[in-house]
Amino acid sequence: MKILGIIGTKDTGKTTLVTRLIKGLTDKGYKVGTIKHTHGRFDFPGKDTEIHRKAGAKLVIGAGKETFFFSPKEKNIKWIISTIPFIEEIDFLIIEGFKKMEFANISTSIENEFTIKKVDPFSLKDGEFKEILQLTEKRTYGLLLGLNCGKCGFESCEEFARAKVKGDADDVNCKSQFKRAMLRINGNPIPLNPFVQKIMSETITGMVKSLQREETEIDKIEIIIKW
Repeated sequence: MKILGIIGTKDTGKTTLVTRLIKGLTDKGYKVGTIKHTHGRFDFPGKDTEIHRKAGAKLVIGAGKETFFFSPKEKNIKWIISTIPFIEEIDFLIIEGFKKMEFANISTSIENEFTIKKVDPFSLKDGEFKEILQLTEKRTYGLLLGLNCGKCGFESCEEFARAKVKGDADDVNCKSQFKRAMLRINGNPIPLNPFVQKIMSETITGMVKSLQREETEIDKIEIIIKW
């Protein structure tokens, strides 16, 4: 899952650009997810969700044709990103806001060292947008956790990220992204190289198969340990 940030000051077209990127990437066959940063609360005033929350509920969940969660605690962005693979497999995650994050981003106003392009969403022509889609495919990368394994050919994750956003590593991707196994301790994702992921995956899968359950095909195994 590659991550693209859309940053900029208020009323500079961030949501306009996000909407267009979602459609553009989806039309190319990619699965897209989004995260929206807000400085206020997400809630539905006057609805049951607000009534439940005011009554003292620690977690409010809506379940029906759609599912949503309201938590009174702000979650770390890395926790949110690392949770997504447990919910849905997507190719690109577009994050609106969070301008201080070290992800490749497209800016609608103020640039930073991870900006791959600055644009005006309101005057963006088709040719320019096509270029943005290509940059998104080539220069974005996933959640980096500082493993510094060197398998990408760079000495550190930071060096890889900086090269990637500049276009100096278009065909290079992080080799230690979540593919076979994920470990989180106290909600924080722990970096695992591909070899460790493979060992964990094969060990746990072997244990589960030895239980001789009726299910013949294993798609995903989840284990939560608390003490």
